[in-house]
Amino acid sequence: MASPSPQHQLWHVSRGIVFASGGRAIYPRLPVAGYHSSPDLLSERDDSMVLANEGLSLDANHQVRSSTTVARGVDAKARATSLPQPGTETPEAGVLDAAAEAPAIAGAGFVDEDAFAEQPYTPLDFRIPEDVFREAKLAQSFWSYNLYRRPGDDGPDGKVKVHYCKTKHTTERVLQQYFMDEKILGFDLEWASDATKLQSARRNVSLVQIASQSRIALFHIALYPKTDDLVAPSLKKIMEDPEITKAGVCIKGDCTRLKNYMGIECKGIFELSHLYKLVKYSTTREYGAINRRTVSLATQVRECLGLPMFKGQDVRASDWSQSLGMQQIEYSASDAYAAVQIYGVLDHQRKQLDPTPPLPHHAELNRPISLADGVIIPPPDETLEPEGEDVRAGALNLSRRYLNSLGDSIQIEEDGEPILKETPALPPAPARDFPKDASIIVAEDWLQDYRGGNSIVKAFPGALRAYHMWHYNPDLNPEAIAKLLRNPPLQTATVVNYILEAIRLERLPYDAARLEHEVLSFFPKDALPPRYKHLASACKQVTGAATSGKA
Repeated sequence: MASPSPQHQLWHVSRGIVFASGGRAIYPRLPVAGYHSSPDLLSERDDSMVLANEGLSLDANHQVRSSTTVARGVDAKARATSLPQPGTETPEAGVLDAAAEAPAIAGAGFVDEDAFAEQPYTPLDFRIPEDVFREAKLAQSFWSYNLYRRPGDDGPDGKVKVHYCKTKHTTERVLQQYFMDEKILGFDLEWASDATKLQSARRNVSLVQIASQSRIALFHIALYPKTDDLVAPSLKKIMEDPEITKAGVCIKGDCTRLKNYMGIECKGIFELSHLYKLVKYSTTREYGAINRRTVSLATQVRECLGLPMFKGQDVRASDWSQSLGMQQIEYSASDAYAAVQIYGVLDHQRKQLDPTPPLPHHAELNRPISLADGVIIPPPDETLEPEGEDVRAGALNLSRRYLNSLGDSIQIEEDGEPILKETPALPPAPARDFPKDASIIVAEDWLQDYRGGNSIVKAFPGALRAYHMWHYNPDLNPEAIAKLLRNPPLQTATVVNYILEAIRLERLPYDAARLEHEVLSFFPKDALPPRYKHLASACKQVTGAATSGKA
């Protein structure tokens, strides 16, 4: 019997190789599809959160009715590596994943070179745990706000929370309780795809989304009772406060809608595309490429957050006048949250540049982008057309298991609760107390000195720490280091990548024989990523010369 073709094979990090029993692959190659929240701008919705309420159908188009949420015991790693399947789901099928089929590679299960890309550093408290990010990369999973956790808390309390508000009263209460003291917020809008300028605010500003690093709020303006004024006082206060930065993509167009239909004069709005280009092209010294043209959200998520966004059905064409379905909540919440995380990553990278360029001005000021040395980028006409195509996966629904795993992160706000002027801050979750090995303590001290003595540090702190532990402790190989750094242990592949990236990016010294024998040997013979081939060649020259000298 002939073996299945590579297109009918699928490798998955949690269960190895799976072969389709029929004549077609279990997971088809995903088509490129578009999803946008602006007629002029391709944006992208990723899949990261849904409702799993008692008695609630998990059909993607089913509307949300219940105000209670059900906690589901699916761990973060399972969420990061699960795969969606169109139509039905086999017992072995997972949930969210797979931009294309991933044929198995003999030896170590490497999918491609990009699977070893480092997670971008964020200074924010909510982050994707390193092992979860690595699993997601190896399994070709998609970016999701649901991957983020408060450090030391992988339970429901450590998740990003979503508040879905359908009245002005609940909008005001949620804003006053959770958002008034935030200085950086993600922002986005949704509206009816067929809305015209002459139609009402409910069709032209159907849904307002804002996000901090720990919470997301969805204000469903289209569903406010007819007796309600559409503008919650706290929403107007936040949007008109120049001291609160509201970040997004093509954000001026969204704010124009708020002005025209709700009378809100937005200030403190920040176009992420300007910061993205400033950082990216200042790093490569391609200063001529820095301009005010917008870059799609999907592109910025992929490059700044390290994973691609996911798109299921054409959500923007949905009926925003009805209660949101689960996938609608997923996508609309994700766009706003992506803006917060992108801002954090890019601003950190900007501060690492030497000389450091100033932060781009708020978009309503219409000021040009300035470089570190005072050179000013001419302000051509700003366009809403993104550079390049907003490519994403499409035409898939989220599976039942994935929807179940996300239910404990959402809250449907009810009118009965009073508006609180102040909510006491919750104490931070206690960090898990794992005793540190002496090699870790020494490495972290060295890391602090190294970063303090170098104006530009390209390598991720975790990579530098792993490098120091390996380089200065000949008795520690990558597998041993993986066990010391985390309980349960990191994947050995993660530590291997850390060591190589630190050496490559920082040009750090290394023992050629050890690097060749302990680190580079981890890769299958024909699967060494191109970026490490110069290290492999250098090691062979050194070890070959040493062998010749002994002879």
